[in-house]
Amino acid sequence: MSRTITDNVGEIETICKTDPARVGDLVKLVFRSDDDADPPFNVRIKSPSGKVIIERVLRELPTGKPQSAAPVEFTASAPGAYKIEIWQLYGKIRGNAVLNVISAM
Repeated sequence: MSRTITDNVGEIETICKTDPARVGDLVKLVFRSDDDADPPFNVRIKSPSGKVIIERVLRELPTGKPQSAAPVEFTASAPGAYKIEIWQLYGKIRGNAVLNVISAM
C-alpha cells in the first residue's frame, strides 16, 4: 500500500499508484473491495481547497489488475490533502480516503 494514502475508511480501499505524489504529477488511483461489489460506482475527488475536481460514474471498479478499467487520473495542482470518496450507486458499499500531495522539489 502506498504511503501517500491515509485514513482509508470503508469497504472500498483507495490505492495511489504515484508514490510519492507531488505537485504537477499525474496521480493514478485504483480501488480494491473485499466484497464483490456490483457496479456502477461514483467517485468524487476534492482538492485541498475543497473544490470538486473530479466527479464521475465508473461502470467498473479500476483495480489495476489485467483487463480492469483504467485508473482514475488527475494532475495534482496544489500541495495538501485531497479527499477521495467512492460509493456504489445502488448499494451500501463505500470508501473514503485522503491523499497527501507534497510540494515539487
